[in-house]
Amino acid sequence: MAPDAQQLRTYGNWRRPKSAGLGGLGLVPTAVLFLFLAVAGTAAPLNLWIAAITLAVGAVVLVPLAVRDRYGRHTGTLLYSRLAWWRGVMKGQNVYRSGILSKVPGGKSLLPGLAMGSDMYEATDGLGRSFGMIRYHEVEHFAVTISCSAQGGSLVDQGDIDTWVANWGAFMQTMSGEPNLVGFQVVVEVAPDSGEKLHNEIRHQRAATASPLAQRVMADIDRDYPSGSPTINTYVSFVYDAASTVGRSKRTAAEMAVEIGRRLPSLTSRLATTGAGAAAPLSATELTEIVRTAYEPGVSQLIDQARAAGRGSGLTWSQAGPTTHHAKAKSYWHDGATSVTWMMGEAPRGEVFSDVLKHLLSSHNDIDRKRVALIYRPHSPAEAAAIADRDFRAARSRTETTRNGQAHAEAEYLAAAKTRQEEARGAGLTLFGLVVTATVMDRDDEEGNSRMLAAETAVDNLSAPARIALRYAWGSQDAAFLAALPIGVILPEHVVLKLPKTLK
Repeated sequence: MAPDAQQLRTYGNWRRPKSAGLGGLGLVPTAVLFLFLAVAGTAAPLNLWIAAITLAVGAVVLVPLAVRDRYGRHTGTLLYSRLAWWRGVMKGQNVYRSGILSKVPGGKSLLPGLAMGSDMYEATDGLGRSFGMIRYHEVEHFAVTISCSAQGGSLVDQGDIDTWVANWGAFMQTMSGEPNLVGFQVVVEVAPDSGEKLHNEIRHQRAATASPLAQRVMADIDRDYPSGSPTINTYVSFVYDAASTVGRSKRTAAEMAVEIGRRLPSLTSRLATTGAGAAAPLSATELTEIVRTAYEPGVSQLIDQARAAGRGSGLTWSQAGPTTHHAKAKSYWHDGATSVTWMMGEAPRGEVFSDVLKHLLSSHNDIDRKRVALIYRPHSPAEAAAIADRDFRAARSRTETTRNGQAHAEAEYLAAAKTRQEEARGAGLTLFGLVVTATVMDRDDEEGNSRMLAAETAVDNLSAPARIALRYAWGSQDAAFLAALPIGVILPEHVVLKLPKTLK
């Protein structure tokens, strides 16, 4: 008797957090709405003009908060982003110049924007491995990056893949209890291989006693194989807050280096069970080289040649940034390359399989370099319980107040109830997002524009099987480019003015 075919597991039930309110309004805007109605109702018997003006002011204030686009963003957010972008362009904040002839102190090539106020430190973990630690002074965050040798899903049994996914879910759940962890990101980078690594390996492994046929075959491989072949690199970055226990001041860089160094051996060993393969922290020089290559892809071959020669690139964190960049509303030019960055507007609807990101992570001939970054911000167990209960009450309230779209409200209620049950059984609750950056090397203007359009079309085609709605990072291409780098820039944590969740 033939064994039953293995049933493929599906994943889903992603929900966008919402607060209770009327229509598209949150809790606080709904309270403000009733306040305006009460004032207008009280003033109407005395003076109709005052009542009309009160209602008009209320409409101007609340309508932008009630009207939302397909990605759930209300009109107020869109208007604010447009005004902030135009204001920045008028001040010239979208253009950056560094180097010895610039206004940057010391003539350094510092990272632009949110990462300019950052420093790099190097320390040693519990296993004696050196690692680079980035400090963001404005938010007092410390980031460390781990390089992984991900095995991928090709020629792997489905049972092993299911085990990896389950272990990754368990890993994310344990991250909710990681002390002072702000968030973590997984970055998968697809870039052309310069061939220097293979050339160096063949040169060192060549034996004088090898047969002429073997030498000719390896010489042909060394000459032909590396050209244009893509390489896939995987990184996991962890971001920690410098705040210590309640009532204590911020910890110093030395204290954070000791604390993170103690945790790295455990983190790397747990990552190995998720299909990440051999995991090791990146040194300060390696992390600097990755960032510099992202901003100036033309130096990648020079860096590989320096590594192959055993002398190192010698790059420091003050040299990691671009010499010049020009951020536009929907594109980003930097040191001889043009990039476009998208953000996840909506998670896949319904259920998906474990290979949902397979096409999005694969290489494409129209894209020179591509990075896909998944950003996670786990809630603590106490926060997860409160959020699950609040979402459940909000969804139940919408089923009682909604007249049109009742079926959609009931579906949300069932999903919120399921999330509440899973959380009560020990499941974690995590905010997540996705950032995609596509980069093409500049040629002449006409060919460069056509190649960029081809790259944008390629990203649309690659994201379609994943059923992920991507939207342009309009007016924030330079900041979104930083968010896709494996350096621990979590954009919501760098916002100067944070709106209460009830306003969103």
